[in-house]
Amino acid sequence: MKRLLVCLILILLLGQTLFVASAQDVTPTPPLPTPDVERIATEIANTADEIAAMEGRAHDSFDRAGNFLGIFEAIGLIVSVVSGFITVLAIVGGLVGFRGLASAREELEATRAKVQEDLEAAQAQFRTQMDEQLRNLDTLRHELQQQAADQRERVAKANLALSYLPVGERLYKSQDREGAVKTYLRALDLDPDNLITRYRLGYVYTQMGRLDEAQEHLTYALTLRDDFAPALAALGYVTRRKAEKMSQGLDRDKMLNEAERLILAGLSISPNLVDDDGESWWGSLAGLYRRRGQIDAAIDAYDRAAKVTPKSSYAFSNLALLFGQKQDRQRMLRSYQRVEQLAWGEIQKDADNYWAYADLVTSRLALGKVKEADEAVVEMFSIAPKGSTHEFESLRDTLKNLSNALPANQNAHIAEFIQRLETKIADIKQGLVQRDATSN
Repeated sequence: MKRLLVCLILILLLGQTLFVASAQDVTPTPPLPTPDVERIATEIANTADEIAAMEGRAHDSFDRAGNFLGIFEAIGLIVSVVSGFITVLAIVGGLVGFRGLASAREELEATRAKVQEDLEAAQAQFRTQMDEQLRNLDTLRHELQQQAADQRERVAKANLALSYLPVGERLYKSQDREGAVKTYLRALDLDPDNLITRYRLGYVYTQMGRLDEAQEHLTYALTLRDDFAPALAALGYVTRRKAEKMSQGLDRDKMLNEAERLILAGLSISPNLVDDDGESWWGSLAGLYRRRGQIDAAIDAYDRAAKVTPKSSYAFSNLALLFGQKQDRQRMLRSYQRVEQLAWGEIQKDADNYWAYADLVTSRLALGKVKEADEAVVEMFSIAPKGSTHEFESLRDTLKNLSNALPANQNAHIAEFIQRLETKIADIKQGLVQRDATSN
């Protein structure tokens, strides 16, 4: 086969060479008119050279054919080897492929089973979570329903508690302080965190002289709202009252300082603030300054109180007393004349205003109207709150200060009224003791 291929290539190359040579030989040439021996010899020599050249080209072609044949043989060998290798690889690959396919199929089955197992586990977990969430939602729904029910109940109780407030206020105005306390306590049972109920209960306890209980409720009110001006001022007044019962000393001074701070805190929030009896809290601050001996500061505070409640006799009565302490008797008497007019006017509007009666008693005694003062004090005894000594103690202290401010020849009649007040206070305290003993 190889030889046949080599011969074929040589024949093709030789044929190409002869074709080229014959083509050159048969080229027509013009006839020679005269034979020229030298020229013919030259042409023969040239032809011999061309034949030699053609021979050389033939040898070159043969050599190239041999080279090509070697290349083709090498390529054929490589192709044969590669073909055989590929065949072997194909056989081996087939065997390996079958084995890999089986292994892959097993892995696929295992993976599918694992995925199915994980999917079922995930579904089970999802169902469990959904069931738990549904239970949580059901619990939350019940809690919200319960909270809504509790809120409705609280609102209903709060509304009912609010309805007790005007009742308690009317009872207090009619001097039934015990009834007012019971009413406010009933409201407090319904709504323990009602700010107004806490304040009013504390205020009534203050007027009854039950200062510890008053302090408790007023302090609680300030935990609900620390900037509630009425509670601040009322707690300051309670603190002042408790300090006044203490002996002179550092502890008393500290309590008076705290009382001043609380009252000023309330007044700084609401300068025109008045208590439940309609009096300016500036008067309570002025009373504190008076007890400290700060007369000018007390006068300034009472002036402020008079501007807040210009138709009240309370501030003017205390101003008159301070003018007497400063030995300004003319201003004192003029002020007491105004107090008598204002107090009488207040009594005409409210016949149960025992504070107005107290001012009327004081002003008439200062002006020397003993008989009229006696009528006023009798009326005051009849309308004053039962079981309370505070009002009588306050009037007694005022009359003592008035007696000290008047000349010795003008204050003798005041001592009788002071004694009557002392007797009244003692009777009330004795009645309280007997009541407590009976209740126990």
